Amino acid sequence: MDQRDDLLTILGTEIPAAYHLGAMRPLRYLENTHQRRHKKIVVESEKGKYLAKTYTNDAVTLDSLYFQHNLSNFLYSHDLPVAQILRTHAGKSFIAKDNWAVELQSFLSGGPMPLTVQTLKVAGSCLGKFHSVCRGLPSPPRDARKWRFSEVPRAIFQDFYQRVLQERNDAQMHGFCDTIVAFLGEATEELAQEKRDTFETGIIHGDWHGGNLLFVNEEIQGIIDLEYAGDGCYLEDLSYGLSNLCLRASVDAQKLENRTDIYLAAYEQHRSLSWGERVALFYAAGIKHITTVAFQHPAADGKVAGATPVQWLATLAEQTKWLARQAHNARWGN
Repeated sequence: MDQRDDLLTILGTEIPAAYHLGAMRPLRYLENTHQRRHKKIVVESEKGKYLAKTYTNDAVTLDSLYFQHNLSNFLYSHDLPVAQILRTHAGKSFIAKDNWAVELQSFLSGGPMPLTVQTLKVAGSCLGKFHSVCRGLPSPPRDARKWRFSEVPRAIFQDFYQRVLQERNDAQMHGFCDTIVAFLGEATEELAQEKRDTFETGIIHGDWHGGNLLFVNEEIQGIIDLEYAGDGCYLEDLSYGLSNLCLRASVDAQKLENRTDIYLAAYEQHRSLSWGERVALFYAAGIKHITTVAFQHPAADGKVAGATPVQWLATLAEQTKWLARQAHNARWGN
């Protein structure tokens, strides 16, 4: 299944044999999407339009697929906008042959979330509802207390800072670095293991960002990519969303505060944050943000997400100062 044309030929035979779809158009790859870990193929038939997604056929992956499909059905039954998984003739939620497996899900239209007041409300509300309705559901075991962005990214940031110094080495850059390092020191204390043990855990999405929230204008069409879902700390999803949906590249304090207030208020309509979670959230979001920026490889022009390392260092310094103030306010009040 390594060759694109061979894959379309194989699935063009296997899919109609396994599903009640009627006449089908030739299969085609989904445009403008990553095809690295999974191949994503558009299936158009008399019965409707679907998305085929491929996986490797091994025990761990198939166990994960069973969980994802059960979770998708559960979320759909609670009016969350996820794709429905189509069943085969035999009642299975995927086909498994040789070294590959493929699922067929309803096709969700739309594109990445645009940033508006309304879409922030929707994103926050959907996440809060996701966490709330899934309480108590069984999920794959993993270390729920050690979510991905609780670990301070010192080595990654150090490598990034070396790229900054190659571009510009002066007192201002050193000052920006000192600000970020101070924030990381505070984050180390606030996200220590003994404090993480007090944060609520449950089923999380695991990859909550704008690219996985499909919108048409301000209407959400789908929550996609449940493959990272499982038992985890709710702060992982919240911090990912705060970084990707609220912080972005802004250093406008009022804008950051407005976005965050909208996002968290919508979330808390379904699940309230504890005092400790609210304090820790701003440090977790900062770690996520620093990690994301520092980990990305620069483009040919030396820029990362449209900015040079020097520009990003200045942005991160301002953003971490703002995040530290929010954490302080959450702890002590304004």
